Amino acid sequence: MKALITLTTSESKRLIAKGVKGMSCVQNALQRHTVIVAGGTTNAFVAEELLGITIEDKTGYTMGIVTQGELGVSRSTKKKSPYVIVAGNVVETPWKDYLPQLKTGDVFIKGGNALDHTGLTAVTVSDSVGGTIGAAQGVLYARGVKLIVPIGLEKMIPDVRQAVEFMTKSPLDESMGHKVGLIPMLGAIPVTELTALETLYDVEARCIAAGGVDGSEGAVIIAIEGLDEEIQRALRDIQALKGEPPVSVQ
Repeated sequence: MKALITLTTSESKRLIAKGVKGMSCVQNALQRHTVIVAGGTTNAFVAEELLGITIEDKTGYTMGIVTQGELGVSRSTKKKSPYVIVAGNVVETPWKDYLPQLKTGDVFIKGGNALDHTGLTAVTVSDSVGGTIGAAQGVLYARGVKLIVPIGLEKMIPDVRQAVEFMTKSPLDESMGHKVGLIPMLGAIPVTELTALETLYDVEARCIAAGGVDGSEGAVIIAIEGLDEEIQRALRDIQALKGEPPVSVQ
């Protein structure tokens, strides 16, 4: 059986978050190790799914944000620090202070701003020392900690490596909003809508189109194929998350 589903960007974020939760490495880390859910609007959805909580203002769970047609920073009055989850329980230790304790089996979840067809991801940074990924990446590489990047297909660009090389060969002179750099996240595991669908259901998933208007800007159209019962199960679950409110600045 084959079916088409259409997801708005917020519906994609919810599906991706459920897919992250369904990954075996994340389940293992939740039970026996540590999960750090770094900042980001998609990661706010991930935190909700992992912890069974509600984050009303998801723009408060991020620092950088693209809104009103420019690069900026969140001005939310409801700021939330990234969650550090140890053996299923939230601890109060700030994530940067916890970094030296990370080890194999732990998981670090970081949002991204760019994804290409090879699976390479990158994140924009305006902080002078590279932001979250600048602080964490060395530790993750050195200790064999899995870096998971929940990222919607709306963020797909032609070539991440070319984009990084173009950005680093000369400094920025002007910008609509904050000036940012672009840091690649080599070795990261991207989790898109397709990954989520294939994690949660025994289906094959392919993105066949994208875009829309009147609130469906950035929407993706995905074809899924599998046994009738799996397709029907997927469709029921997708229908249940339809209508996910858009992330808006409060």
